[in-house]
Amino acid sequence: MEHVCFLILGTSLFWLLFRTPLFVGVEVLFYRGMILLGIAGIVMLLGLVIYKKRCLPGRFTNKDVILALVLMISSNLVFFTHLPVTAERSISVFLLGYLNEHSQTILTEQKITQAFTDKYLYEDKAVEKRLREQVVSGTVIVSGNGYKISERGRALMKLYALMADVFRIDKKLIFP
Repeated sequence: MEHVCFLILGTSLFWLLFRTPLFVGVEVLFYRGMILLGIAGIVMLLGLVIYKKRCLPGRFTNKDVILALVLMISSNLVFFTHLPVTAERSISVFLLGYLNEHSQTILTEQKITQAFTDKYLYEDKAVEKRLREQVVSGTVIVSGNGYKISERGRALMKLYALMADVFRIDKKLIFP
């Protein structure tokens, strides 16, 4: 039962950290989330160690501390990358949101494509935002008036190609 309580406490702390100004200057949501999850993990580790020493020294072991910490971090990592990060960047989420906003209208594929191009690509500057993220990540470098893939980016693409082979993913995005 303690593990569930610590999962709830750690998750609450992680979510509350997003409501603070901590690391708001980190432009990439994924990176900010990883930093805040690290902070929540450190605070949880301290709390778990104190709990182990003061409350149940014989019953709550070092293994329990590790288990509770791993459970909290891994659960929040999966949740964060699958919902908030996806909601912030996914084309599918944009399409569903657009259809939801126009739920009383039947929209053609052409109209949806035009809305995607106008709003997602141009108005929301999706390409500019993704290029900035890649520069911050070190996978793309600014070269003159343009961009170029870095060695880190080339290594990442090799990893993606390997994952595409292993999981039999279509390589159309890896080799466009």
